[in-house]
Amino acid sequence: MTRVAIIGAGGAGLAAAQALAARDIDLVVYEAGSGVGGNWRYGNDSGVSSGYQSLRANTSRRHTTFRCYPIGKTSSLFPGHAEMLEYFERFTDRFDLRGLIRFRTRVTRATPIDSGWEVTANGTRERFTAVVVATGFNSVPRYPNFAGQFDGLAMHTHDYRVPTPFADHDVVVVGLGCSAAELACEIATVARSVSLAARSGSWVSPRRWGRIPVDWFDTRIGSRTPIDARRKVFRVIFRFAAGPFEGTGLPAPHHRLGDKPITISDELLPLLRKGRIAACAPVVELRGDHVRLADGTDRIANALLYGTGYRTNFDFLPAEADGPTNERAPLYRGVLSLATPGLFFVGIAFAHGALLPVMEAQATWMADVVASRLALPPLDTMRRSVELDDAFRARNFDPRFGFIWDRLPYCRRLESESDQARRRPGRPAASAAWPTVG
Repeated sequence: MTRVAIIGAGGAGLAAAQALAARDIDLVVYEAGSGVGGNWRYGNDSGVSSGYQSLRANTSRRHTTFRCYPIGKTSSLFPGHAEMLEYFERFTDRFDLRGLIRFRTRVTRATPIDSGWEVTANGTRERFTAVVVATGFNSVPRYPNFAGQFDGLAMHTHDYRVPTPFADHDVVVVGLGCSAAELACEIATVARSVSLAARSGSWVSPRRWGRIPVDWFDTRIGSRTPIDARRKVFRVIFRFAAGPFEGTGLPAPHHRLGDKPITISDELLPLLRKGRIAACAPVVELRGDHVRLADGTDRIANALLYGTGYRTNFDFLPAEADGPTNERAPLYRGVLSLATPGLFFVGIAFAHGALLPVMEAQATWMADVVASRLALPPLDTMRRSVELDDAFRARNFDPRFGFIWDRLPYCRRLESESDQARRRPGRPAASAAWPTVG
C-alpha cells in the first residue's frame, strides 16, 4: 500500500495533502507547530515562522489562492496574515485534512530504506513509500560576514515581530528585499533615523498602480508571449506605478527586470523621496556604535536589522538526498529528487507573483506521480530535463536563484502533464524539454 509522509502544514503541505487525499493515497502530515498556516500563523509555536504582526500578501486575493478552493472576498484586497490563516483553516476543514495532521510533531530524520523511507518524529519511527518536503525555505536566516563587532541591537527580519524594539534608535537596515523594505518603512514610524544599505539596486514596485493591483496585469494569456516582451510591458507599468528612482538615493538596478525577485513596497520610494528613510552605501564593517560603509564613510547606528534572506535547510535529510539550495535545485520538474527515489519537494520555488498556485500545481503533479497516473521517463531523460531547465534559467534569470521559475508558464506545463495523466493515465510525459516562450 502506498503511504506518504508530508513534512509541514503550511500552504505547500496543505496543497500536497489535498492532492494526495483526492487520489485516495494514505498520508500523514507532520507539523512542528500546533496549527496549520506556516508563516501566515502569527506567533507560530513551530519556532521557524518568520511572520510579523503587520504581514500581508504582496499579491492580490485574486491570485493568492488555490484554484480548487478560492479564497473568496476578504476585507482587504491584499490579505493580511489573519485572513490568510482563516483561509487555510477553511481549506483544511473543507477537504477534511485536519485528522491527517500530527501537530506538535517535529521530524528529525527521514532516511531512505530498501522499501521506501523511514521517518523519525518525536522519537518514533514509521515507514512510508515516499516523503514530501513542504517546509519552505524561510526558516534559517542568512547573515553577512562583516568584519568587526557591533555593540547595539542586531536582529534578522526572521525574528522581527513589531517595531517597538527600534523606538528612538538610529537604525541601519541591511538589504533591499521585500521584508527589508517593508520593515524599514514600519521602523521609520518609531525610530530616530533609518538608513537602508543595499549592495545593489533592485526593481521596486508598489502593490497598486493607482487603484489597480499590479499583479492583475500578470495574466495567463499574457504569459504566452516571450519573457523579454513581458519585461518591456512591466517596465512601463513599474515606471508609472512607482515613479522614477531619481531622488530616492537608491542605486539603479543594473539587471533586467525579473532577473531576481522584485521588491514590493507601497511606502519605500515615497519615504526615501521625503527623507524619512535615507539610502546609503553597503555596510562593510561593524565598529561598535557605528558602521563603516563601502564609500568610506561612517554611519552612527545603535540598531541593525538584517534583511539578508535565508538559506535552505533540510537537516532531517541525509547528505545523499542532495536537497535543493538557493543556487542549485537538481529537481525534475522542480519537484522530484533525482538523487533519492521517492523524495519530492513542494513549495520550493522563487517566482514573480503569487506562490499558492505554484504550490498547487507542484502538489497535483506530485500526487499524479505517486498515484501512478503519470509515469516518469528514464533517469537520463529526467537529468536532461533538469539541464534544459538550468539553461533556460541561466538565459532568463540570475543563475544565483537556482529554483526561480517563469511562474505562469511553469504552472501551465505542470498542469498540462497532470491533464495528460487524467486523459491517458500511466503514460510518461512526451519529452524532457518543455516548450518555452522565453
